[in-house]
Amino acid sequence: MSGWDDTPAEASGGAWQADGGATGGDGFSADGPVDNVSKHANGDFEGAPADGGCRICHQDGHFARYCPDKKEGGGENSGGCFNCGQDGHNKADCTNPAVEREFTGACHACGNSGHRLADCPDKPAEACKVCKSTGHATSECTTNRMFANFADMGIHEISPEDAWKALEEADKDRDVDDIKKAVLTYAKAFPEVTFEELEQVFRDAEMNTHLIAKQQEVSDTHTIVNLQGQIDQEYVVSIQFSAKPRRAKFAEGWPENSEENSTRLAKAGLPMDRMVQKCHNCDQLGHAARDCSEEKKEREKPAITCAVCSAVSIPKGINHLGHMSKECPKPRDYSKVQCRLCENYGHGAARCPNPPAVAEGGDEVGGDATGGGW
Repeated sequence: MSGWDDTPAEASGGAWQADGGATGGDGFSADGPVDNVSKHANGDFEGAPADGGCRICHQDGHFARYCPDKKEGGGENSGGCFNCGQDGHNKADCTNPAVEREFTGACHACGNSGHRLADCPDKPAEACKVCKSTGHATSECTTNRMFANFADMGIHEISPEDAWKALEEADKDRDVDDIKKAVLTYAKAFPEVTFEELEQVFRDAEMNTHLIAKQQEVSDTHTIVNLQGQIDQEYVVSIQFSAKPRRAKFAEGWPENSEENSTRLAKAGLPMDRMVQKCHNCDQLGHAARDCSEEKKEREKPAITCAVCSAVSIPKGINHLGHMSKECPKPRDYSKVQCRLCENYGHGAARCPNPPAVAEGGDEVGGDATGGGW
């Protein structure tokens, strides 16, 4: 939910239309059928077969994953783990501490070799993600975040009078997208207006649009911003066409009455990205995991339990420890399985010893020949 409208959007009429333009398609001509030709057939494979061959030993008959000449370890060519450099395992399975390797590439900032972009002495100052200027961090920016995003939202500058006319037309058509755009366009033309004042004008003019301030959680990487650009507001503004929720699932977080809604609107806004990094190691905002000062934490890997023997399997990249039910060496216990054909326990429908008889023509004996919905 965007925070603007709880009403499901109408399906796009052109989502599945065939492309009739000259630029449509991806290698399929309208002149007639074409063969399924490999897109790699004309590529440079350094001697490797173009179709069906191994890219490691350049021989036919097998793929690279099954190549007998494939080196064990992290990479097909290096044979070593990309984390510690040792042979015999991949980075995903590595339990050794990371070993810093010499960087031999070129810096993306200055173009010189020997260091990465993060270590470049000539790296340009990082620009604020809100106002695009340097000299301060994004989290410290005082620019009106709402106004800073107007260009990306397609909000153009027009007179307050024209903006209000557009808002009235959108309200008359009950078009949520147009109403949202018109509200923001009016806010750009009249920066002092608040959501609270707009809602009062809508009620005085008996308009269809209601601005409802709902209690709604947003992720810590987002913030709620009002029309004046103030962050960390408490409630999310939603565009509705009724003062009361029309469906039970929308009632959660809805204000009790118009007075409470008016009070909430003074502390309401729209969810927006904070534009601040979140560390996946310590779960704090302001830095990335590679720059985290805390000790690296081991993330718990998802586990899969075999439905037959209840053994736990832990996936680790392509190779995983354990097994799933279809690979279980133990026999399956069918004592609790009920057959949907004879309704007896001990087997499934595929193994039923007494399947229903089938009459000539393919219909099961005993069915209602008069038809029905199914």
